[in-house]
Amino acid sequence: MNRKNPILLIVRTLRITLSIAACLAIVSSAGAAELTVGEIIIENDRRFLELSVHSYQGPEIIEAVKRGIEARVTFKIQVVREGILDLIYTRVLHSSTLKRSLRYDYWNRSYVITEDGKKTQYHNEKAMFAHLFRVSRLKVPGEPPGDGEYRIRARAELKSVELYFPMNYIFKYIAGHWDFDTGWVKGPALPVPR
Repeated sequence: MNRKNPILLIVRTLRITLSIAACLAIVSSAGAAELTVGEIIIENDRRFLELSVHSYQGPEIIEAVKRGIEARVTFKIQVVREGILDLIYTRVLHSSTLKRSLRYDYWNRSYVITEDGKKTQYHNEKAMFAHLFRVSRLKVPGEPPGDGEYRIRARAELKSVELYFPMNYIFKYIAGHWDFDTGWVKGPALPVPR
């Protein structure tokens, strides 16, 4: 009877596991989008911020939206108190959310972005992406903190509207998986008011 060496089995299993993990890491990093948080702009007593998303899968998003899938983008902004070694935030002081949705209008052959009930049409894909993934003059939530080290952090998520089974899997297979979540990105420190 020919028995296989248990160490050889462990090595082969480890190689297969590492190969699968490497493939998954490459695929997941290919769809990763990045969020850039701009500096704080102060005008009178108001504070504004600019956010923009880069490295998203533009052609896949266009194809999916043209096939009838709705895309929803959510920007989350928080004012947080910095913790030990700038790794842990001890407290969220203020938070706000901005939501946009994207659909394709077949009759007008245009992209429609909806934000706070207001619809804007775009016939140019570049202009549509610039509006969808860029936020300019976003009001920093809450009042300026009195003292301490406070910082802005932000995140952006793009999710497709889920369809019923099995249509959700069919559309994801045809159009590809293009949802993303940038995770929390560290922004600028808030200046202490004088």
